[in-house]
Amino acid sequence: MSTTPAASPLPAVVLGGGLAGLAAARLLRRHFPRVVVLERDRRPETAEPEDAFASWERRGVPQFRHSHAFLARLRVVLLAHLPDVLDRLRAAGVREFGIDEVTPPGVALAPRADDEDVVLLACRRSTFEWALRASVAGRPGIELGEGVMVESLVGEARDGGRPTVTGVRLADGSTIPAAIVVDATGRRSRAPGWLAALGAPAPYERSAETGIFYYTRFYRLRRGRGPRGTTGLVDDHALRGLAEPARFERFLRAFPAVATWRTRGTSVPIAGEETPVLVMGQLRNRLRRFVDRSGLPLATGFFAIGDAAYHSNPIYGRGAPSGLVQAALLDEALERHPRDLAAAARHLDRRSEAELRSFWEAAVAGDRRGLGERQPFALTNPRGWLAGVAEQAFGWFVDRALVPAMRVDPVVFRGLLRVFNMLDPPEQLLRDPELVLRALPVLARVLRGDEPAHLFPRVERDAVLARLGS
Repeated sequence: MSTTPAASPLPAVVLGGGLAGLAAARLLRRHFPRVVVLERDRRPETAEPEDAFASWERRGVPQFRHSHAFLARLRVVLLAHLPDVLDRLRAAGVREFGIDEVTPPGVALAPRADDEDVVLLACRRSTFEWALRASVAGRPGIELGEGVMVESLVGEARDGGRPTVTGVRLADGSTIPAAIVVDATGRRSRAPGWLAALGAPAPYERSAETGIFYYTRFYRLRRGRGPRGTTGLVDDHALRGLAEPARFERFLRAFPAVATWRTRGTSVPIAGEETPVLVMGQLRNRLRRFVDRSGLPLATGFFAIGDAAYHSNPIYGRGAPSGLVQAALLDEALERHPRDLAAAARHLDRRSEAELRSFWEAAVAGDRRGLGERQPFALTNPRGWLAGVAEQAFGWFVDRALVPAMRVDPVVFRGLLRVFNMLDPPEQLLRDPELVLRALPVLARVLRGDEPAHLFPRVERDAVLARLGS
């Protein structure tokens, strides 16, 4: 039996003031008299989200100024747990896209009651963080410390057992005692080293390459609404040198669906011709678990959420929803086990695995297919061999049947959209016999070379390289 959280006069300490950390702070206030958020970066007070985009320097968040759209699962969490944040976003002009607005042309989608959940939020990441931070700043019982560097965890082990985390040590040598410590520091979390220094076992960890580089440049429309168009996903080693603005512009003009955005008088770079092309790389899928197979936490009183626990390829947009889902699950764990932090850790681990693991595995499998890798089959391990065969068969069916079918079939489109938005698990795509049966005729079309047309014109690689070399 561990210290009773509600009975402790000590605060809950949250490391990291990004999306997961701020959401966790709001919900932790239900269980603790004080919540202290420690964030390395400084964010000056801003009245408008546009000012946050322009002035906040978020060294700890490399994707801060890259393009974003937030999946429907995140909006569902906001409605259930943080409705004031959604209200603040709406007041700031954030757009909500329902399923009817993203349905492919020519697909007749009959309304369904649960379509009200399939709503995406279109806004910058900086705007979302601005709204969350504004909901935390000045709220009674929550202290927001910025420009604070955390050096290590503080804790103790008794009778040779596993440690209990009792606080954090800052870079200036001072310590902050804590009832619990929540790591929301993101994909660069130093939790394994911090825990090892206390004598805790290493967390279970899996890691895999994404093969992705991000290039983003922002533009401002000069009139009306922009044309519809996108390049989609482009993953090619020869195209990784797009950080030079002129080269980036030549790249865009190779895609007819995007070139219309850059016709004369339609848009201009948001900060003039010197507007930079933002680059983000060195991305890996990584999963860490801080409860062992027997159900014991590696260190009692320590919890990790968001990218510190489940980090996947940002192209799928699952980071923010996963972080808020785990913030809500931590709230649930403390609600269910108010007198036992070890039981709360088990609850968070078990529920996180149930809610998020299949999406993480799907991201890894998708990246593996994108990189042209095959899952190695170990003949000495029949279960591993079967798992590998199943993964390849599932990926093959998704790529050749379900994805093409969603362009022409309303049932398949809705099914894939719900999975993409983390409302249904990936395995639902094969559990639902109607989805499978409706995709089979499209699979036959694909195999005979009659694949349904893509939503946007495909451009051959050689044509793009020729444009870049001109």
